[in-house]
This record gives sequence, structure tokens and C-alpha cells, in this order.
Amino acid sequence: MSDKLEYLEAALTTGERELHCLLAGEIEEAEKLARDRGQLLEKAWRCADPESIGLLRDKLLKLKSLQGQLTMEARRLHAELKTDLQRAKQENQRLTGYRTTVRPNSNAPRYLDKAG
Repeated sequence: MSDKLEYLEAALTTGERELHCLLAGEIEEAEKLARDRGQLLEKAWRCADPESIGLLRDKLLKLKSLQGQLTMEARRLHAELKTDLQRAKQENQRLTGYRTTVRPNSNAPRYLDKAG
């Protein structure tokens, strides 16, 4: 019973650290913490004791709430990245348009004497 609670508590703490990493933009570290959190939850389920499941309800509800926050933050970061990519694509198209108008069309005007 105490092992299961310890695993769930560690998973909750790891999930909170993961959320802080996502908020700070540290995606790689958040990914590592997500894997660790998953492993801790797997260990907690392996220690399943049918009589003690009712006592774990509060921890599981906290984990569910934390998962909702993590999902919401990940979706926000995904949407932000998507808009940044669209903006970069539009900027690239705009700059490509300038490039075609700035280039000279032929070599002849370069050799004309403009002074006389």
C-alpha cells in the first residue's frame, strides 16, 4: 500500500515538474519527465491491492487534474508553434516576391552608359 502511494506521489511531483518545464519552454526536459511519470504510474498499477484502491482516490484525482493541465499547456504550445510556422511561411513568401522584383531582367542595361 505505501509503495503504491509513494509511486503515485512521485508521479504527481514529476508531473508538476513537467508542467513547469512546459511553461518554461523546455520541451526536451518535459518529454523526459513525462516518460518518468509514465514509468512511475506503471509501477503503481503493478502494486495493485483491491482493498486499498478506495484510499488512492484523492491521489488519482490530483493526477487527473494535473494531466488536464499538461494537456492544455501542450496544446497551447502546439498552437503557438503552428502560428509561428505559418507566419514564417508567409514571411518567406513575401521575401521571395521581393527577390523576383529586385533582380535585373537582362544583362544589357548593366552595360549602357547612363552618363551620356
